[in-house]
Amino acid sequence: MSTFFEILGSLGMFLFGMRLMSDGLQKLSGEKLRAILRSMTKNRFMGLLSGLVVTSVIQSSSATTVMLVSFVNAGLIKLREAIGVIMGANLGTTATAWLIAIFAFKFSISSLALPMIGIGVFLTFVKKSEWKNLGEFMVGFGLLFMGLDFLKDSMPDMQADSAIFEWIQRYTDLGFLSVLIFLGFGVVLTLIVQSSSVAIAITITMAAKGWFGFELAAAIVLGENIGTTITAIIASIPANTNARRTAASHLTFNILGVCWMLIVYPYFIGMIEFLLPSTQNISPEFMAMNGIKDAASLAPEAMADIANRAILPDRLALFHTMFNAFNIMVLIWFVPQIEKIVVWAVRSKKEDSQITVSQKLQYISNNFKEMGELALLEGQKQVITLAKIADEMFEGFMNVFQNNDKDLSDEVKRLRALEQETDVLAMDLTSFFVQCSSHELSDQSVKLVTRNMIVVAELEDMSDACYRLITFARKRYRKQFTDMIWHTPAFVDFCSEIKSFIKFMESNLEKQTISKEDLSFALNMRSKLDLIRKSLRKEAISQMESTGATKGAILFIEVLSQCERVSSHALNILEAL
Repeated sequence: MSTFFEILGSLGMFLFGMRLMSDGLQKLSGEKLRAILRSMTKNRFMGLLSGLVVTSVIQSSSATTVMLVSFVNAGLIKLREAIGVIMGANLGTTATAWLIAIFAFKFSISSLALPMIGIGVFLTFVKKSEWKNLGEFMVGFGLLFMGLDFLKDSMPDMQADSAIFEWIQRYTDLGFLSVLIFLGFGVVLTLIVQSSSVAIAITITMAAKGWFGFELAAAIVLGENIGTTITAIIASIPANTNARRTAASHLTFNILGVCWMLIVYPYFIGMIEFLLPSTQNISPEFMAMNGIKDAASLAPEAMADIANRAILPDRLALFHTMFNAFNIMVLIWFVPQIEKIVVWAVRSKKEDSQITVSQKLQYISNNFKEMGELALLEGQKQVITLAKIADEMFEGFMNVFQNNDKDLSDEVKRLRALEQETDVLAMDLTSFFVQCSSHELSDQSVKLVTRNMIVVAELEDMSDACYRLITFARKRYRKQFTDMIWHTPAFVDFCSEIKSFIKFMESNLEKQTISKEDLSFALNMRSKLDLIRKSLRKEAISQMESTGATKGAILFIEVLSQCERVSSHALNILEAL
């Protein structure tokens, strides 16, 4: 029991260190990595490269795949592009095995780990976020290798007369069945620890301690490649069909790879052993780990066994890399076929077609940690949607106003529905940006969130003003007041100018920025609109005094007031940019 808890504690320290290191790296360069993951997906080969780069840096294929599932669910990446990224992530995660093989079994880094933790903890107290993130990375790196060091010391050596060794031996001499049994063990192990990095650390350590040979250890590694897909599958459960298909494609890709590997397994094992033959040059660290002080005192058989065990970490790391590299070379040409398989296997559900923007934004905000600040892109896209609806409503007002001789009651109902849609969307967007702001954001993203919350409020008010204009135009259609000044070209031109101003605002909102020249142009345009409005208002008052048509003139002045509100909200949005 003491040994069991020592191993458990060592794994806990290793996993916590891996989590800290990964989180620190993602905070240091996470936005750049997420941008790479999103932008470098033009084709399967670019996707492969982006998956390789991102996973090699953050040292977690699970994190990359969960991030990917979130992107697909948000519509930032398509399914076929995601499959290429998954292939790259599988290759990128093999860097973990090389880190373990090189740092843990070639030389001792325990003397380096403690100073790194000490410096890292000190840096976490610095106010500047970059230094804090670097400190978090250093603490994670130190804990990771301290945990691995404890794991090596706590993992018992397998003596030929031990009960565990005898139990394992029952399953090691069954030929190909043994390979399948240990492959299944790899799947279960990864499902339990929920990390392929931890699983491969356990496998390498057990192999180096003599629990089993290279052939069976490699079978465990194959099983870990299948087991690691469960994290993405769990993350995809509440997501849409394409996100679930992304997780399924990860599983399909790995299963197909394991299937063809089992066919050529003995030959592949032989190739790895040929590329990395055992040697008598054993590192002092490995000798100390096995309690050997003088290699010369060992019998030739014992020395040969130690030499085979010493090369096992390198062989397993090479096997892991070569398997994934060959798997990519074989299957990258069949990405469209893999896509067809998962589309057939994961059928779209009726409720997926009924997913609202509100549900989509809620999913993105709940998975902000995986998507990071790129989640704000989806929010930005919906802000532009809100602007387009406001534009459509003002255009609807002009249509109803200019066609008072037609029956446009259905059009008025449609515009009313649009106004209600803007209320719901504005509320959802405000809630979304509030939830995003509760996470750790860069200074630029904080400004983006603040700006978007201002823009959303302005767009909602603009939509309300547009709908009031529609109700006034509807009254004109019902002949509830005399036309008078409504017929003048000046008012038609005034509405057209406002329409152009809204379009100008919309185009700058899509660019997410505005130049000083354009802002100056907007201010001049707003001043021009104000002069036209005052002129029309003066003319309406003059007609009211001369004709006595008070009701119509007052309603017309109210229309001018609402038009002013529309242009004011548009200018406020441009100033917010």
